[in-house]
Amino acid sequence: MEGVVRDQEKNLKEYRDDVLLREYLKRFECFARAVKVIKHIFAYMGRYFIPAHSPNDTKKIRDITEMSMLVWRSICWTGLRQRVLDAALSMIDRDRDGEQADKPLLGLLVQMYISIGLEEDTPLEFYRREFRDPFLSRTREYYLKESTDFLAHNSVSAYMAKAELRLNQEMAAAQQFLHQTTPSELQKTLEEVLIQKHMETLQNEFQSMLANDREDDMRRFFFLLSRLPDGLNQSSATLRSYLKNRGDSIVKEQATKLKTKAAVKNSGPLIDALLELHKHYAGIVLRCFNDNKLFVQALDEAFTYFINKEVGAFTTAELLNFYVDNLLKGAQKLSEAQLEETLQSIVRLFSYFDDKDVFYLAFRRSLSKRLLSRKFRESDEMSFIQKLKMRCGDAYTKKLEGMFNDIKVSSDKMPEYKDWIKERGTKLPISDMNVIVLNDINWPLSKQTDLILPSEMQACVSSFEEFYKSTTDRRRLTWLYNQGTVSIQHTFLDEKKRPKRIEVIVSAIQAAVLMLFNVDQPKSFKDIQAELGVTDEMLKFSIAPLVYAKFPLLKRKAENDEEEEPAAEKPQTTAKGDEDEDGDDGDDEDGDDDGKKSKKRQDKEDEVVLESDIFSLAKETKPPRNRIQYPPGSAQMLKKEAKEIKDKTQEDRNMKMELALVRVMKSRNVCTLNELIAEASNQLMPFFRPDIKQMKKRIEALMERGFMRRDDADQRKIHYVA
Repeated sequence: MEGVVRDQEKNLKEYRDDVLLREYLKRFECFARAVKVIKHIFAYMGRYFIPAHSPNDTKKIRDITEMSMLVWRSICWTGLRQRVLDAALSMIDRDRDGEQADKPLLGLLVQMYISIGLEEDTPLEFYRREFRDPFLSRTREYYLKESTDFLAHNSVSAYMAKAELRLNQEMAAAQQFLHQTTPSELQKTLEEVLIQKHMETLQNEFQSMLANDREDDMRRFFFLLSRLPDGLNQSSATLRSYLKNRGDSIVKEQATKLKTKAAVKNSGPLIDALLELHKHYAGIVLRCFNDNKLFVQALDEAFTYFINKEVGAFTTAELLNFYVDNLLKGAQKLSEAQLEETLQSIVRLFSYFDDKDVFYLAFRRSLSKRLLSRKFRESDEMSFIQKLKMRCGDAYTKKLEGMFNDIKVSSDKMPEYKDWIKERGTKLPISDMNVIVLNDINWPLSKQTDLILPSEMQACVSSFEEFYKSTTDRRRLTWLYNQGTVSIQHTFLDEKKRPKRIEVIVSAIQAAVLMLFNVDQPKSFKDIQAELGVTDEMLKFSIAPLVYAKFPLLKRKAENDEEEEPAAEKPQTTAKGDEDEDGDDGDDEDGDDDGKKSKKRQDKEDEVVLESDIFSLAKETKPPRNRIQYPPGSAQMLKKEAKEIKDKTQEDRNMKMELALVRVMKSRNVCTLNELIAEASNQLMPFFRPDIKQMKKRIEALMERGFMRRDDADQRKIHYVA
């Protein structure tokens, strides 16, 4: 057999390159088949004769196949090993250059390495040493040179496309001829050379991809760098930094337009910009980065950073509520699908608020106004509330759902009331009265307002109270006159001095004020207050829209001044509230050289009503239409509501903090101060980010009230007092 193999070696030495590789593998295949035949011929001897005559050394005796392969390896392989290897690697290089390689032939070469690797512990060790390691080394050299040269003459975008192509080509080829243990090692080598070596160049280009929306490049970028351990850490940090800067620039640009509370109507572009920014980059994270958790986290952290900043005189939570209020009132003409998508996007922005309770209080107030004015669509409102519920749980939306229940119960109650009136044969001065009975736990409404009603209105109120007492004996009605609306007929003189009537919608207090002027004579502020029994603040609040609206119903005469002539000028903007007026009610400056405005003009801007003022009915004005709705109060209402929301927010927070602290102590019984604050803070995070100083103050307050005490031996420990 050795002679045959030596003859084969001698003949093979005459060949070169691919011819040598083909001939070598052809002859080895013939040799292997011949060995198989010989083994079959001597099968009996190998199975029975040799073991019978060599009982002590059978494990050391090799079978015919092993002996034959070792002979081939010692003679034919040893002399030609480098030439065969070089021929194989050269063929692989040419395949990478575009020349089609004989993959089945390379597969036979790999099988040959496994077949003759018998002296090692496993044949794979021989294959790895003789072929795999040189193959990987050659691959590293090839692609290091190619990638460096390509980047020097082409863009990063083109390089990423090239690298992606090369990775796919190599892994496809590896499945065709390499041993199954090799592709993973080849992949590591390719990733090191094509990606790791050029990481800095790729990372430097990433921000440009973000700025220019190069989605194809970002997909390739993620495809490449996601292969490396920690390969995405820097790029996710780049995304976070980029979005922070984008968000900051939007907030700063819009803050200049929102310096006063009255400027809230200018907040739409800010929320639109934030919604669009989130939609755009959330889409990129999904499409280009497969919602990778690092990029999702970067997106969330960036939005949390700038969405909790104050914007001019507002928090973003207040502005988002104003946007939602207009949206649910139908200010934007959207289809059902568009509205649903917008509401979902709004809830995503809402989820980034640290102080979700600020939005909750503002939204609850706005919702109450929409419900009481009947300017709502239940399906849209409930859809939004359900989305909030999914984010924050039942406790967050319980009162909101209770408000809708009150509206439904009241709607069912009114037919009963009307039937009750018919049965009694009562005829009321106001034929169409609708009463909404509210549960004060659910509604964020102000306290009872004292008011001496006109006889016509008082008769209706007394009638409903009598009916309500007949249906329940445990509940007491408290009338909120500043919340309801009254429709009254107002008579004025047109251009030809002819009387003309229009319908005006006002609050109950405003209606009571106007009905005092059925007797045509001026009335002082003090006279009106004495007849109605209402507070100074509420009367000023209610009269201002009647004086300063585009179509004023009253004329104001200040002390030592002539009567205001509202129709001759453009009065200042009134608070919108439930008002139906369109356009701005702003004054045009007269262009005084010193830039100062007259006291009269300033009064209009501030909607000033003084206790010394005298009012009379405005008869000769031109209404814009036949039905006008007035807001229940002046623009100063915005400032007051903002302060009330802030105070109420802190009050609610104090209560929630104390409840959380007591819950923790009740479950733990004894814990340290830091543990108590940390655990209670975790419970409060879905509602707001608690302030540590405030938490400590609440702990001290609870100690004073006997809910907990400090440990006598260790002041850091706190005990629950049952």
